[in-house]
Amino acid sequence: MTNFSNNLINDFPEYLFNKINTQKLEARKNGRDVIDLGYGNPDIPTHSLVVDKLIESAQNKKNHKYSVSKGILGLRSAMKNRYKRIYDIDLHEEDNIVNTIGSKEGLTHLLMSVLDKGDNIVIPDPSYPIHHFAPLIAGGTPIKIKCLDVDQFLNDLTEILNTKKVKVVLISFPHNPTTLTVTQEFYDRLVFLARTHDFLIVNDFAYSDVFFEGQRPPSLLNSDKEFSHSVELYSLTKGYSMAGWRVGFALGNKEAIQSLTKLKSYIDYGTFQPIQIASAVAINDLDSYPLEVSKTYKERRLLVVENLEAFGFSVYASDATMFVWAKIPDFYEKKSMDFSLEILKTSNVAISPGIGFGSEGEGFIRIALVENKQRIRQAMKNMQIFFDDKI
Repeated sequence: MTNFSNNLINDFPEYLFNKINTQKLEARKNGRDVIDLGYGNPDIPTHSLVVDKLIESAQNKKNHKYSVSKGILGLRSAMKNRYKRIYDIDLHEEDNIVNTIGSKEGLTHLLMSVLDKGDNIVIPDPSYPIHHFAPLIAGGTPIKIKCLDVDQFLNDLTEILNTKKVKVVLISFPHNPTTLTVTQEFYDRLVFLARTHDFLIVNDFAYSDVFFEGQRPPSLLNSDKEFSHSVELYSLTKGYSMAGWRVGFALGNKEAIQSLTKLKSYIDYGTFQPIQIASAVAINDLDSYPLEVSKTYKERRLLVVENLEAFGFSVYASDATMFVWAKIPDFYEKKSMDFSLEILKTSNVAISPGIGFGSEGEGFIRIALVENKQRIRQAMKNMQIFFDDKI
């Protein structure tokens, strides 16, 4: 009988988080109260002004038709104005902006539109899973660089560029899962390398709006204001707490943006228009809301870090993202997947094993700050059971 799947999909490994998810669902079926700090699914509600605008727009029959795959002009203009207002970057709504159905869709289709089969693409390791697999879907050849220190990442990248032709360098800062952040100087150095070696930088900027100490994460595009070698992917998911809305953008290099726009015109008709209209309200009128969301994540982070350090974890310092990245205590000699499964079994707490983000994530865990402080306190109290048993 014919196997109706191709070799690429057959070669994809089992999604490593499936083991955790399977055990989590089984535990809940058995009546256990599992606190899920593994899946980065925001629990903070979308602002009521955005929801109200969605309802109003959905009641207008004119909005029930096909939209346009690149996004309505009002939404793209909102992003143009936001980048000028926040970063002092001048984008053109026709040349430099396309709406995407979330950043995962945007990244995958962007790489499909710029990579030829066999082109080399540099990927950080560890990294969010789609960063590992979108290049394969696009036919590229991934070159993985350890990303547990940003200066070492640049040094390793420089060595590779001196020996291999690279078409794309994929980065994501603030970084998921490690929570690493970078300065504008980092981007300046990276853009210099891009111009010297002629490659495209793609920055997945999904966590740009979640930061804690008043220092907004810089934009790659401020180091390449002509957009000669840069594309940035932006999302409303985290800062505006709009995960299910699936509203993102690709911004920057005209040739790359137009290639993505052309590809999308063959694939989709864009996001439901009321969602786009409501999203424009978020972008235009709610600059303060991501600051409120960030304050909530900061309070949760402090609570988690305090407890993890007491348990013996070495926690990565960070002032951004909705995650905590921590090295498993030295006394535990098994793998990160084993650790996560044991924590789930003994403590009813689901966390993400570092190996799920790439081989360089082994020995670490990621905790998502997606429960309120009361639930997080309970999760930390539950985890204490595991560590008491090890003493």
